[in-house]
Amino acid sequence: MSVKHVFLIGVDGAGAFFRNTDTPHIDEIFKNGAVSYDVLTSNPTISAECWGSMLTGVTPEVHGLTNSIVGSVPYPTTGDFPSVFRVIREAMPDAELAAFSLWWPINTGIIEEGLGVTKETSPVDDADLCDKICAYLEDPAHEPTFFFVQFDNVDHWGHASGYGTERHLEQIRTTDGFVGRIWDIVKARGWADDSLFIVTADHGGFDHGHGGWTDGEKYVMFAAAGPDVAKGTIGEMGIRDSASIVLHALGLDDRQPVSWTARVPSGLFKGVEAKERPVGMEKPLPKPEFEHRLRQPADCPAGKSVTDLFPAEDVAAFFPFDGDLADACGKVVTERGGKLYFVDGWFSAAVEVQDGCVTLKDLDLGRESFTAAFWMKTDPASGDPVILGNKDWNSGKNPGFALNISSGMMNFNASDGEIRSDAKIRMPADYMTGWMYVAAAVDRKANEARFSFDFGPMKAVSLADGAKGASFSTDLPLNIGSDGTGAYKCKLPAALDEFLILRRALTDEDVAGLKEYYLG
Repeated sequence: MSVKHVFLIGVDGAGAFFRNTDTPHIDEIFKNGAVSYDVLTSNPTISAECWGSMLTGVTPEVHGLTNSIVGSVPYPTTGDFPSVFRVIREAMPDAELAAFSLWWPINTGIIEEGLGVTKETSPVDDADLCDKICAYLEDPAHEPTFFFVQFDNVDHWGHASGYGTERHLEQIRTTDGFVGRIWDIVKARGWADDSLFIVTADHGGFDHGHGGWTDGEKYVMFAAAGPDVAKGTIGEMGIRDSASIVLHALGLDDRQPVSWTARVPSGLFKGVEAKERPVGMEKPLPKPEFEHRLRQPADCPAGKSVTDLFPAEDVAAFFPFDGDLADACGKVVTERGGKLYFVDGWFSAAVEVQDGCVTLKDLDLGRESFTAAFWMKTDPASGDPVILGNKDWNSGKNPGFALNISSGMMNFNASDGEIRSDAKIRMPADYMTGWMYVAAAVDRKANEARFSFDFGPMKAVSLADGAKGASFSTDLPLNIGSDGTGAYKCKLPAALDEFLILRRALTDEDVAGLKEYYLG
């Protein structure tokens, strides 16, 4: 098979929910096409991981992309795992390539620079992006070989109102109209009979989030229409196979990189059966200092909890983050702020907070000793994002406190509005290679902050002389994953698990008990 044009339209957060509402344009376009509502996306079901798989033909373990990485680090132009854009460019030097993505990190963090790809986004919404798409395609000067689209507003309403709710489905109906506009131009330009036209999604959702592996999160629709497309249901397929499908449609099967593990599924093209999935190329794993950095998730020991190590009155709150935000002790009410994702954790699941935070209502730690102890798995951070805080972190002199990270350092900042304290300590050199256990204690009597990484000895850093006895309380709430405003500009690119807050400062003896509990 070889067509002149491939259109790949992806709808962020739509999953397989297309079938739960009216989509007359999509129904008409694909009435004689190949469709599946059971295509498996990548795990975890997060945008960068899934869009990355769709465009690079490999799983997240291999491409290594996360939301924070694609938002800050350009995709390598000479790596072993090229995007489908790079493969097409190397095979077809004169091909016209374009990517219109509302979520702009795709354009730089997944699609390489320097390939001559037209890249557009919108500061407004999908409707504005669709206007730009239509203007581009209607221009007689353009004859795109591969045209990629990412609409984002469906995912927004999934987070805001819940996936599968009426508002979420309403946005899918709106997006169906955008797809119809694009298809009408494809027909008007005379491309329909020489194009592969695809509509799919990166992931679905559950409740107000995604990142897990429920049916609503992991299954997505994939629909294709064009010459030699078989009418009916597509066979077993993963979202990474999209990259192979694009190459096959353009007659570039022989240019598929040996590093990819994508393949063309059965039932999509007439007479084409799926081959054995390619082995691909393994990505070298980092060699961390501690074996537990690369630990795979396991179930929590039956009938046990880390809170068993401490008297009940010492435990302010404990968040296992096993699919919800609840305090396992029932002492603190939580509230979701922004987008949160549940991903593989130390035990079962963890919460990824890079696009949101967890608000701990009515928990005041500003006048007493306390400890925050937790597992953290982080990507490179921009600026100085907050792990736990109740202050406006736009200024360290503002009242309150903020436990934050910056340039390989962990810092406890606190102020009563007049006297500022900063207790900084360097984190382990390999802290970004996997799970790190952090214990950050604030001892008000000793007027110091103490830190332990990976169950090592507590190291003390003194607070300012005037901080002793001062209040670090504020009118803002205490948040995990952001400052007290919940809207700090620097986002924490981390997964957090087993988040324990104590109403006293941990000791080395306590840390030894934690090590025995978690590592045996």
